[in-house]
Amino acid sequence: MLFGPNSPTDHKMPTSARLASKHLRHLFIFWLMASPALAADNPLSLPLQPNLEDAKALLDDLDNRIEQLEEKLDSTELDPQQQAQLSQALNQLEAARKPLIQKQGLPMFTLLGGPGYAPEIGGLLAIGGLYSFSTDRTDPTLQRSSVGGFFIVNKGDGDPGFAVRSTQSLFFADNALRYQGEVRAGTQSTHYWGVGQEAGDAQDASDDTLMRHLSIEYRGTLAYRVLPDLYVGPSLNISYFRPDDEELPPSAIEDENFQVYQDRPLSMGLGLSLQWDTRDVAVNAREGQYLNLEYLLYRQSLGSDNDFDSGLLDYRYYHAFAPGRVLASYNALQWAEGDVPYYAMPKLGGMRSMRGIYHGRYRDQYALEHTLEYRHTFRRADGSLSNHGMVGWAGIGFVAADFSGLYQNALSSFGVGYRYEIQPRMNVRLDLGISADDKGFYFNFTEAF
Repeated sequence: MLFGPNSPTDHKMPTSARLASKHLRHLFIFWLMASPALAADNPLSLPLQPNLEDAKALLDDLDNRIEQLEEKLDSTELDPQQQAQLSQALNQLEAARKPLIQKQGLPMFTLLGGPGYAPEIGGLLAIGGLYSFSTDRTDPTLQRSSVGGFFIVNKGDGDPGFAVRSTQSLFFADNALRYQGEVRAGTQSTHYWGVGQEAGDAQDASDDTLMRHLSIEYRGTLAYRVLPDLYVGPSLNISYFRPDDEELPPSAIEDENFQVYQDRPLSMGLGLSLQWDTRDVAVNAREGQYLNLEYLLYRQSLGSDNDFDSGLLDYRYYHAFAPGRVLASYNALQWAEGDVPYYAMPKLGGMRSMRGIYHGRYRDQYALEHTLEYRHTFRRADGSLSNHGMVGWAGIGFVAADFSGLYQNALSSFGVGYRYEIQPRMNVRLDLGISADDKGFYFNFTEAF
């Protein structure tokens, strides 16, 4: 073997030949490590390839080198020094892969699937993926766009259900135009407690709160930059919620709001969103602030079954006090006034708001939340940020029939989570949230906020 330290003829070699063989082994390792086009310490120094095929060839070259190192590491003929050198080289090349994709604006698709659990729908089996790309790969300042989605089959407290979920974040024209959207649809059996905090506190989840329903929800905002960091644009919300009339629980039958809006399942609202955004990366910020004021009008003239207004005031703050050490806060006030159906009321709980509280257990015409989260990314041996991280959070929330009733009866939740960066600045998150009466395990792409 050319590079084996104990090859059959090695002991017969003269000293000069053994030294030459040793130098050849180290030159082989150096060749794998030292390609200037694949320097891991500063992947952003790589030249942007105008041609997409040339950019893909760079990535193929990197993948080939990683494969060669992995094969070499599998060899039993390496001494400890060689093992350490090759491991270091492999770590450097692997760390360079995502920055290379980001720098060259290459598309990336990740397929994910497996079993899981969510408090609202019980045990589940999900399959889905995340596709990220650049709408203009020649613009290095343009944020990466992404489309993620899951198809879910589940079995909770009621009959089996299914659901489709998708989120979209698209950036265009030097980040001057952007679209944020979310689609959720499915047939599920979930619990309904009624309107108000007292209704949510009155009883535990049981057959007396279980309701089968078909739901379809779409939320989307198209915002255009009118001043530095200031965006404005239209927002559209569509909610369709049709309960199974033959299996209504007592909690619904006895709820006045449910009785009024049971046969008015469609709410469609159009409005305006005003956003101030200084975040470094919108889908996974480490620095900056975000303020969003959104106001929508739901009118029968738009096709809605109900006439009401809704608003959202959303403020987020992010600060990295060291690389991979981020403190993030989320503060949101939701309100709705007019003929507001139970399914369109402001709510707390779920995978993004007050994780650990059952989504929709607490709903009313006003809802308020404050959450503080610490995000920790582990480092590699060379000090660079790895793909792995942990988070911890705690939050308080309130629901009330009017603004003056907020801050009177606090709800709380806290939890921990694991993060794995599957694509540049895009994580898979696994969160365990706990509250006084509920707990939830959540699996999703991107951060909660």
